[in-house]
Amino acid sequence: MPALKLSYDFLPFHLQQCFAYSGLFPEDYNFRSDELTSLWIGLDILIPNGQDQIFEDIGLSNLNELVIHGFFREEKTMYGLRYVMHDLLHDLALKVASQDCLSLSLPGVGSVEIQPTTRHLSISTYGLCKYDAVSGKKLKSELEELKTRFKVEDLQTLMLFGQMDECFVKIFGDFIGEANTLRVLHLPSMLCPVESMLHNFAGLVHLRYLCLGTKESEMLLPLSISKFYHLRILNLELWNGSHDLPEDMSNLAKLCHFYVPSDDQLHSDIYNVGKLKLLEELKVFQVNKKSEGFESKQLEHLTKLRELGIYKLEKIDTAKEAAQAKLMEKRYLRRLTLSWDTKRSSVEPGVEAAVLEGLQPHGDLQVLCIRGHGGPCCPTWLGDEFAVEGLQSLYLDGVSWEVFPSLGKAWDLRELRFEHIARLKEFIIEKSFCVLTKLKLIGLGSFEKWVYPAEQESSISGELLPPDTHMFPLLQVLVIRECSKLLWLPFSNHIVSPDWFPKLQELEVHDCPEFLPVIPISWIESLRSIRMKYVKMLKEFVYSKSSDGVELKIIGEGDLHSLDQVLVFDKETSLEKLTLERCPPLELKHLLMLTSLRTLIVKKSVGLVGPLGRGQSDVEWQLHVEYIKIDDLTGNTGEELTELLPHLPKLSKLKIRKCKNIKKLVVGVNVQQTTQEVSEMGGGEITAAAEEEDDGVLLFPAHLRDSLRELDFSFCPELVLVDPPTLVPGEGWLHALQSLQRLTIQWSPKFLSTFSFSCHIFPSSLQFLVLWDVEGMGTLEPLSNLSSLTRLKLQGCGEDLKCQGLWSLLTTRGQLNELDVMHSPRFFADWDPNPRRALEDAEGGEEQQAQLVSSTLRELKTNDVTGLLAAPVCRFLSSSLTKLKLIGNWCEGMEWFSKEHEDALQLLSSLQELEFWQFHNLQQLPAGLCNLTSLKRLAVKFCPAISSLPNDALSDSLEKLDIFSCSEELKQQCRGLVGTVPKIKIDCSDY
Repeated sequence: MPALKLSYDFLPFHLQQCFAYSGLFPEDYNFRSDELTSLWIGLDILIPNGQDQIFEDIGLSNLNELVIHGFFREEKTMYGLRYVMHDLLHDLALKVASQDCLSLSLPGVGSVEIQPTTRHLSISTYGLCKYDAVSGKKLKSELEELKTRFKVEDLQTLMLFGQMDECFVKIFGDFIGEANTLRVLHLPSMLCPVESMLHNFAGLVHLRYLCLGTKESEMLLPLSISKFYHLRILNLELWNGSHDLPEDMSNLAKLCHFYVPSDDQLHSDIYNVGKLKLLEELKVFQVNKKSEGFESKQLEHLTKLRELGIYKLEKIDTAKEAAQAKLMEKRYLRRLTLSWDTKRSSVEPGVEAAVLEGLQPHGDLQVLCIRGHGGPCCPTWLGDEFAVEGLQSLYLDGVSWEVFPSLGKAWDLRELRFEHIARLKEFIIEKSFCVLTKLKLIGLGSFEKWVYPAEQESSISGELLPPDTHMFPLLQVLVIRECSKLLWLPFSNHIVSPDWFPKLQELEVHDCPEFLPVIPISWIESLRSIRMKYVKMLKEFVYSKSSDGVELKIIGEGDLHSLDQVLVFDKETSLEKLTLERCPPLELKHLLMLTSLRTLIVKKSVGLVGPLGRGQSDVEWQLHVEYIKIDDLTGNTGEELTELLPHLPKLSKLKIRKCKNIKKLVVGVNVQQTTQEVSEMGGGEITAAAEEEDDGVLLFPAHLRDSLRELDFSFCPELVLVDPPTLVPGEGWLHALQSLQRLTIQWSPKFLSTFSFSCHIFPSSLQFLVLWDVEGMGTLEPLSNLSSLTRLKLQGCGEDLKCQGLWSLLTTRGQLNELDVMHSPRFFADWDPNPRRALEDAEGGEEQQAQLVSSTLRELKTNDVTGLLAAPVCRFLSSSLTKLKLIGNWCEGMEWFSKEHEDALQLLSSLQELEFWQFHNLQQLPAGLCNLTSLKRLAVKFCPAISSLPNDALSDSLEKLDIFSCSEELKQQCRGLVGTVPKIKIDCSDY
């Protein structure tokens, strides 16, 4: 802090003031520049150096200096540029301004040091809970004590952050009622009218800055706003209430900034806006909106405007009337929108042409938008007699021009956007585009050709341009959409050259059905992103480069037969992730260029890869791919993947979905073995059809035993696991995959159909196992070797599946802590996990009593409710189980839990979360829940017949009650527990 204070001391006084007062905003606040500038204007600490300076420019200059000196940090967000102050700097700001400024976070006023000279107060209510009698009384007491430590009547600034409901408003209103000299009032989150808190709101005649915000759609704007004659800033950006402005808003003669919600319509409601001569933005002015007070001459004296939007220009009939706006005299104007209603009933081209001529702006204008103009050509001040020398951005939308501006004199043009211009057939590339950074062409149905100026005697659709021609040397963003006749970017041979766009970062092409680029990898990698959708042969082509890596996704359609039709593999690529959908197979020449590839995803395609050259040495080339996912491939997927896998020494994750042509899986084989040898491996049944099904065999090479960590087969209905002959005992089936940690087999019912279940099938390294709709496994004995397994999900694995073999996974021999068992209705039936017999220790041969063995299971989900709720099972799980989810969809006839079930449930003494789902006929929750002294959360969902909670109440330890899709009687009873149970959620609503 001393070092920061020293830096502060070296700041000029005007920057010290700006920094210190910024501490009134909460810690970690993301500032917009206009928020800071508005506060400084309201506090009257921005001093112009000359007559021509305006407050906004002074504020931005001060903010930039504070950034340079390190007191603020710039951050680019999706919402635009934001400014952040470090926590220590926020503390410093409050410290150096402590004589004048006070920032509080409620509750907790008592420990804060408060100076009697405090003039500026900010309060954060984010820490306040919902009010009850106790908390309200405590808050009132704190505020009354605060009132004795400084004079509320001397306050000049009041800023409130956080919600302000009726209870807070009433209490706070008593505290702040004497604050009659406020200059800055910031209330962005009101739930009640401002007058209910500030009873003398209409008397705050000294206000310079006022911010009001609400989400209450029926809340009215205070009529007294128009009486604040000293007001400079009115911020209603967060106002979602009624938009009815007082009719005498034009009385605010000193108003500089009027910030409104994003629709900007509040600007259009200002009657006699011409009286607001200091106003700097009027985003929407509707000509002749009413019979008087909205004439074009209202704009005549608004000479300070920096942004102006004039709408409904079809209501101006003459150039003389248009000239009354005197746009040419507005030398501060930087942004101008001129708009004709595109839905007007009739168009008078001659009149509209004259009107646009009369709306010539000052030459320093930077951003111009013309929308819906029905004249035949562009105005002379934008064409032959170009007079807007400062123009940086031009946006033309829906104009009817046949003659377009050449823009050859717009040497400072940075952004150009043409939209929905039916008559634009060619785009002239001007020399003045040397500084153009953004070009957007949207909805140009006739656009088909790029053209150089006539003197160059070269058309882009004709001869090739020299390769070093820089048509757009600084262009960073190029967007082309809905141009149905456009065939290519501005080069004639389809193939993109990086020299034409040396600085391009973003390319977007949408809905251009004849557009077919052939993009070299070398050019792609110079960009940050490419997004092409619905172009010729491509439904989607998306390239992105970010901190997450370099990715390319291609979705083909139509006549795409080779990736060479859309992509030129002219160099080794830095691509890390490649996704192909409805695309032709990757060829060997493509794979050899993917030297950085880590993830490969292929979906809904004929094949994965083309021929890779059998007989070639596998050491000739390798890829560093770590993850492959193939989904819904119709070709010889097994053969293709078998040929590819030996070239992937680092493959750790493999997912295969919807590949019906993969019929046999053989693990741990030598790649030199022939398909015929492999086909002979599965016994008589498989040998018989071996020669006919060669393409259905998937061979896992031996190196996967060390690299593969995750394996997933889903929706492969014909897939069978085949046990190859092996010289090493115990390495059959999947045992060869000795590093495998996660295995998922879903909707592949035949996968284990050749397995005898007399031995273990999976490697002991497994930590996560999902078997869903896998047939034939009657018990869990084949899993009993999985000593590392922590999570097991079994769903639809047979109604006769029993838990025999589970004991070894749940005791000191195993590590299982999460178990899901569904659709096996007798899984736990008659299970006694602690039989009265001695167990022989696996290592030492010593005997230990079974009763001393405890379970490792922490979470359990099952619909075998009756089997689970047995005393031996629950006693075994009592010391470990913390979360239990009971599903009642197999208990349709159950209306009550039996006494045995209730007693067994109470044995689960460690239970912290208990859920009941889909007990459709259950009338009552089990009794004795009050005896579960560790229970913190109880959920009841989709149990419509339960009308009340247990008669013996709930456990005192309960912290959260969650009710969803249950009876109204139960919901009403639970609402009555508000204040007794800390957190209650009913149908997703918190209470």
